[in-house]
Amino acid sequence: MSSKRSSARSNENEDFSLKLRDLLTTNKKKKRNATKLLDETCSHIKRLNGEVDNLSNRISELMASPDIDSSIKSNILKQLLQQ
Repeated sequence: MSSKRSSARSNENEDFSLKLRDLLTTNKKKKRNATKLLDETCSHIKRLNGEVDNLSNRISELMASPDIDSSIKSNILKQLLQQ
């Protein structure tokens, strides 16, 4: 499942990258779309920041848990980082 998410994110990032490249090489008529594209890009970055924050919180909670031994924490951390 994490590979599907990673692939989807990769495709989404590639789409944004292509749109930005197109924006940089277009004429003035298409620059009206620049605002929309930049808004989409900002939203995408905010969403990614939210995902990073959530993952950071999950890792912090895991590391603070006294109920889990270190080998299990290590395995869980590996799984979280692969998402």
